[in-house]
Amino acid sequence: MQEYNTQLAKIKLPEYGRNVQQLVSYCKTIADRDRRNACARTIVGVMGDLYPELAEVSGRKNILWNHLAIIADFELDIDYPCEILKADEIEARPEPIANTQSNIRTRMYGKRTEELVAHACTIEDRDERIRLFALIANQMKRNFHNTYKDASEEDSKIIQDLVRYAGEQFRDDIAQIELLDAKTLEMNTQYDPASLVVSKKKKKKKK
Repeated sequence: MQEYNTQLAKIKLPEYGRNVQQLVSYCKTIADRDRRNACARTIVGVMGDLYPELAEVSGRKNILWNHLAIIADFELDIDYPCEILKADEIEARPEPIANTQSNIRTRMYGKRTEELVAHACTIEDRDERIRLFALIANQMKRNFHNTYKDASEEDSKIIQDLVRYAGEQFRDDIAQIELLDAKTLEMNTQYDPASLVVSKKKKKKKK
């Protein structure tokens, strides 16, 4: 059934996009506190890469961690490295931060993509690992098309780049991923990561 933006949950901070919000939602489900803290640090890194100009702003770390708390509805139980405002102290949504480019290894994906992939590679549960790979792959595709808006869809390139980040030992896991079309990703349509995993039965139908 087709979902429309008017039916979706409101994005807490639109300047970071729905994929970051979904990564935060995933982080909240991690039971182990150390892994949850590590995931939160990586997400904050992604947020910083989306707006590298913030590096010149005083109190950059506090701003990003407070934004993380807002996106998480102040429900993310982690060891924050700075003091976080309480929900009732937030009077209005923070002003959007101007975007700019920074010197990173793969500009269209962002340098934190490798860190997210590295985190996914440490997950022992295969189903959970594949779901996180699926979120990362679709975020990579979204970033690719934000950079090259006139490019034709090259899902094979996204998958190959993810394999390059993760390593050949995870090729079979990544082969289970289904990428959304660029238009859906551009519209920030909400999706269930589990729906991005192609079952063996579904694969047979595609042949």
